Amino acid sequence: MDGATTGHPGRMTPRRRTASREVSAALLNAAGAVLDRDGTDGVTVRAVAHEAAVAPMSVYNRFDNKDGLLVALATRALEELAAAIDVPAQVEPLERFREACRNYRDFALQHPARYSLIFGAGSPLEDQASPVATTGRAVFDALTSLIEDMRTPTAQPSSAESAQIVWGAIHGAVTIEQVGIGQTPDSDTTFENLLTLLVGSLTNRSAAADPRRRA
Repeated sequence: MDGATTGHPGRMTPRRRTASREVSAALLNAAGAVLDRDGTDGVTVRAVAHEAAVAPMSVYNRFDNKDGLLVALATRALEELAAAIDVPAQVEPLERFREACRNYRDFALQHPARYSLIFGAGSPLEDQASPVATTGRAVFDALTSLIEDMRTPTAQPSSAESAQIVWGAIHGAVTIEQVGIGQTPDSDTTFENLLTLLVGSLTNRSAAADPRRRA
């Protein structure tokens, strides 16, 4: 609350007003907590207001409605995913690709509700004209760049087409793992084998096991 305190009789010392940006960030953090706990369906204006201990009007004033909350949450989740797959450039290109894919999987498994929000049915990404779609394209461009660094400029299919194929393969793998319908006993080994197949296909190399795979 805004107001004033008195350090001395008759002297008013104004309290610092909470910056609007800080309030928005606090509300988004509350929305993220609701999302992680209750899933997309649980994210409502009233639920977020209750989580943040504020009046619902505070949420409406900053995010308009539930859709506004979901767009903001999806944008932040995509930014987190982009940071996860951002492997330092000094790492050898093939290992950069592998590590980025591992980090993608880790993000999906550690944050299933966030992953479902951005890539599940009804995702804000479906509106290609929305700001969140711009953030989504930046993540895809990062994957495309990783593939370009592994291949010759004339390799076919194009890096963008290859990125779409890789994304589909990895998304399918992590979705199977999330749902728990995998048919192999060790999901870590299966994922590493997938990466070996992808690297072999992208670089026209034989699908030999990577000696640096996770133990």
